[in-house]
Amino acid sequence: MQQAHVVNYGVDTLVLNAYHTDIAGKPIKRELDATLQARLNEWKKEAQEAHEGIPTSLVFNEATLHMQPNGAGQGQWPWMLKSKDITLYISGGQWNGIASVRLSSEYLWAHRMLLTAIVSVQELLDRLFQGEMYLQVSLVDLCVDVAGWDDIDQLDRYENFITRARKRTSYTEIEEGNSTVLQDFSYGKHHTGFAFGKDKKGRSSLSCRIYDKTREILLSGKDWVRDLWRAHGWLEADGGKVWRVEISFKREALHELLQEEMELWGIEDAYTLPELLPLMWAYAVGQVNGGPDGLPDGWLRCAVSNGDKNRSRWPTHPVWKVIQGAFAQSCEVPEQFGKIIRKRHEERSIEKGIEAVMGYLTSLAAWAGGDLAEDGVDLSVVLHWLAVSGSDYLERVDRDFSAEVQRKRVKLGLQVASR
Repeated sequence: MQQAHVVNYGVDTLVLNAYHTDIAGKPIKRELDATLQARLNEWKKEAQEAHEGIPTSLVFNEATLHMQPNGAGQGQWPWMLKSKDITLYISGGQWNGIASVRLSSEYLWAHRMLLTAIVSVQELLDRLFQGEMYLQVSLVDLCVDVAGWDDIDQLDRYENFITRARKRTSYTEIEEGNSTVLQDFSYGKHHTGFAFGKDKKGRSSLSCRIYDKTREILLSGKDWVRDLWRAHGWLEADGGKVWRVEISFKREALHELLQEEMELWGIEDAYTLPELLPLMWAYAVGQVNGGPDGLPDGWLRCAVSNGDKNRSRWPTHPVWKVIQGAFAQSCEVPEQFGKIIRKRHEERSIEKGIEAVMGYLTSLAAWAGGDLAEDGVDLSVVLHWLAVSGSDYLERVDRDFSAEVQRKRVKLGLQVASR
C-alpha cells in the first residue's frame, strides 16, 4: 500500500479588491477618473459592436487585456477586461472598491512566490489608476494534493468528517468524460468528491471541497498539474489517485478570521497573505498536534472511530494529519514552471485544434462529394481544395488570413497588440 504523501500545496484561486488611498496609504472611496472612464466606454462600445472581446492598450504579463462586451455583478462592475492570466473588473467608484482582479490558477502556480504575483497586479493597477492602490484580499482558495489516500472511498462523509459547517454536498458525474457536475446523489455512477459548508446555491464564507484531482484533470485539460506532482515525488506509473482538499475563504470569513493562539486577527491587506497561509490552513483543517489544550482542533477534520459516542474525541485520520502539516513542508514550484505551463497548454490546444480541424475537414469532404468523397481519398487532396475554397471565402468576406492569425495570437495572449 502506497504511503500517503503531499504532492503539492498552495494558492489555487486569488481575488483582490483595489481601493484608492489617502496620503497615509489608507483605502478610501473615490469615483472613477473621467478620462479613464471615457476610454473604457470607448473600448466597451467597440466590443459590443464586435460582439466579442477587443484588444486594448493595457498589458499584463506580456499579454493584452481584452475589453468584454458585458460587465459583471449586476451593474457593480460595468467594465470587464480579460487576459490569459487575469480578469479585471472596474467600477465607477460608487461602491467602495474601484476594481477587483481574479488571478487564474495557471498564473498563480507559475510563480515560485505568491508575493511576486501580487506585486505584478499592484504595478498594473497603479499605472491604470495613476496612484498607489490598496489591495485587499477578497477570496482565496488554498489546496493540498495528496497521493496514497487509499481508504477515502470507504470513509463515511457524515461520520468520519467532523465539521462546524452545516451544509454538506455530494459531487457526482453522469458518465466517463462528461464534464457536467451535479450536486445530487441520485445521478451518475462516478462518485468524485464532496463538499462541506456550501448551501444549494454554492454560497458560503468558508467551505471545503474534497475531490479526485486526477479525474478532474481529464476534464479540465490542466496536464501541467501532473508536472507539479512529479516534481514532488508522484510516480504516474503507480496509477494511484491524487485527491485535492481545497478550502475557500471568502471576504466575510477573511474579515472575521480570529484565532488568538494562532495570532490571526482578520486578513485585509494582500501583502500579509503569504506569511499567513500556514495559519489559515491550520485554522481550517486543524493542527497536527491539536490545539493548546492538546485536543483535536480545526474547522474540518477527518477522524476514525474509536468507539466513543462523542465523535469530537475520535482520533484524527493518519492521512488527515499529513494534510494538516502540508503548509509546513518545503514544496516549491520548479524553476521556470511558467514555461512548462505554457508548453503543456500549447500542446493540448494544438492537439484539440487538430482534432477539431480533422472533424470539420471530413464533414466538408463528405458534403462536397465528388473526388473529395472517393474511397481512398488522400488528406492532401482535401487540403488543396480547402486552400482554393478558403481563399475564395476570405476574399468574399474581405478578410486576410495573416491578419486573422495575428488577431488570434493577441487574443490567445501569445503576443501583445500593436494598438
